[in-house]
Amino acid sequence: MKEVVSWSMNFILVLCLCCAAWAQGTPPHQPDADQLPSAPQPGTPPSSPQTGAFNDVKKMVKSEIHSAIMGPSYPTLDNWRPLTTREKFNVFLEHTYSPRTFANAGVNAIKDKLTGDNREYERGAMGLGQLYGVELATSETDVFFERFLVPSLLRQDPRYFRNPDLPFFRRVAYSMSRVVTTRADNGRETFNASRVLGGAASQAVSDLYVPGQRQGMYPIANRVLFDLAVDSGFNLVHEFWPDVRRKLFHR
Repeated sequence: MKEVVSWSMNFILVLCLCCAAWAQGTPPHQPDADQLPSAPQPGTPPSSPQTGAFNDVKKMVKSEIHSAIMGPSYPTLDNWRPLTTREKFNVFLEHTYSPRTFANAGVNAIKDKLTGDNREYERGAMGLGQLYGVELATSETDVFFERFLVPSLLRQDPRYFRNPDLPFFRRVAYSMSRVVTTRADNGRETFNASRVLGGAASQAVSDLYVPGQRQGMYPIANRVLFDLAVDSGFNLVHEFWPDVRRKLFHR
């Protein structure tokens, strides 16, 4: 397990630094006075690397969302069994490219844009793109702590399990309560420390590389509570979408 933890810590650190470096942007190059920009070649359309990168990300997210919609549903409680440490690591890897991870980053980027004005970022769409890069790094860190490291240390299950046998309103309450309640490896219900402590640890790590971000316990608690509310909404989707899909697409 020590080798897996060491490798995964290196992986998430490199991932966070790459996303954070991209989000920071680079200062514009100042050309020398005697240098003139080269003229574009005839018949060649102007290049737009930012637009190309945005389109690549958009296609990837659309593909992942389509896979989530038309792919296999979340398992039900009837399928529960405890996971090994290696299996929890595989859960972390799967969630690194999950549509939910990308969507969480988008929700948090928009929330940050609406509730604060961080002068370290540029204005307009470029600033929102930088925010999204930072939030994606934080979301990936969330996944590492919440889906692998803390569940492995505390012996908790990081997965969500549907419970379609419950009446409708109890089913709603069940799905939303999973953000604070989970199943331990011994099969008992327990406080979801993996989700709460993992989210707090991730936010504390983001303080190391996010420019102009307010630090301390208040922003950490605010971030954790907001993410718990968002996750409870996602749980509702995971709980009821298979029923909707079956009626709409007959599968």
